[in-house]
Amino acid sequence: MRAWARKETIAAIGLGLPLLATGAMVTAQGGGRGERIADAKPGDVRVLATAAIRIPLDAVRAEAAKAIGHPLVIEYGSARGNLKDSVMAGNAFEVALLLPDVDEQLLKASKITSPGVVIAKTDVAIGLRGDATPDLSTPAKVKAAMLNARSLRWADTGAALFTVNKILDTLEIRDAVKAKHDMSAPAPSLGPGEYEINIYPLSEIMPNKALRNMGPVIPELQVPAVVTATISTNTPNAAAAQALVKFLQGPAIEPALKGNGFKR
Repeated sequence: MRAWARKETIAAIGLGLPLLATGAMVTAQGGGRGERIADAKPGDVRVLATAAIRIPLDAVRAEAAKAIGHPLVIEYGSARGNLKDSVMAGNAFEVALLLPDVDEQLLKASKITSPGVVIAKTDVAIGLRGDATPDLSTPAKVKAAMLNARSLRWADTGAALFTVNKILDTLEIRDAVKAKHDMSAPAPSLGPGEYEINIYPLSEIMPNKALRNMGPVIPELQVPAVVTATISTNTPNAAAAQALVKFLQGPAIEPALKGNGFKR
């Protein structure tokens, strides 16, 4: 298994997720290994999508396919990890739902036709595991909570990374908490009074029953995750790709977005 897949698979296990955030390990509809765009049939619209938008996108999948007249094959994963790597390696796709900084790299490499259009935004939130509840209401209290946590978990190439970096650098705790963030190890058992802080997009914290949703990171440390849509420069079906992007900008997906921590 590739390093990124191993690391993010372990991250998903630590979060109590059913392996939904790793490109090759995504659970396919009906079971089995994850959907891969490499398995698409002629006429399918191939979509690469950050795991942050999985639930809303799955909710309108059938409606989207009907609207554009083509079945969708959706491969979920890490926008800055396996999905970006796939595009840079020349793998074919129609639409990519990634992040603005990834779009910049793909545009420079002539992999997409234009900068991405914004589909939705979600705050980065904190999910807590353990029986203690630290105060997270000010930068100073967030710092204390991070320093006192038994474990800290976030995806190193995930959509929450800019918020994570802002927390670590603003609070000047990057070196101090380094040992607490080890995504190569399973999540530790927690004793009385111990807790683990998880930092992920709100859209991923909300459905995770293993975590207590503590809400968005405070504004002083917050960098919302922005999901964008771009079209491949080499797609043989540009019309269907454009139709899908237009659908995702429209009202059909609004209820699913709002119900899963997103805003326009």
